[in-house]
Amino acid sequence: MTTIIGSETASTIRSRECRERKKQLALGQKVLQCNTNETGCNNLKQICRVERELEIERDKEIEKEGEGEKDTPAPAAYGRFHNIFLSDAELDALKTELPGKWEYYIDRLSVHIASSGKQYHNHAATIYKWAQEDTEKAATTGNALKKGMPDYSYSEEDSL
Repeated sequence: MTTIIGSETASTIRSRECRERKKQLALGQKVLQCNTNETGCNNLKQICRVERELEIERDKEIEKEGEGEKDTPAPAAYGRFHNIFLSDAELDALKTELPGKWEYYIDRLSVHIASSGKQYHNHAATIYKWAQEDTEKAATTGNALKKGMPDYSYSEEDSL
């Protein structure tokens, strides 16, 4: 950055404006609200007191939101490789909706993630999806056997 000799730098301009504001305050003249404080650092842009107060309020709101998240426990790790993360509510729902199969699906997903490196946004949703797909496959396979293949099943009363 080259400056021309005799020209004012940004720092000089801010210093002169600050002295003028102090004179106005000393004489009891009204000054703009954002001109009442000196700049906090050597920036070209001055942040008004109102803007600072708004920033403080936003920071407090963000802290409050963060505190609310602390109340909910972090999801626990499940599966053979401890890489399946489910909340207590999700685990309870899996136990209710997939009795006898929920452990199988958790381990299946755990092995799949560990071996493939894939990542899923929601482990519970993936397990439900896999369970639905397996149910549809079983229904399709059962229907195919009934329609296209002869039935070779027999009972003990039948003779061969």
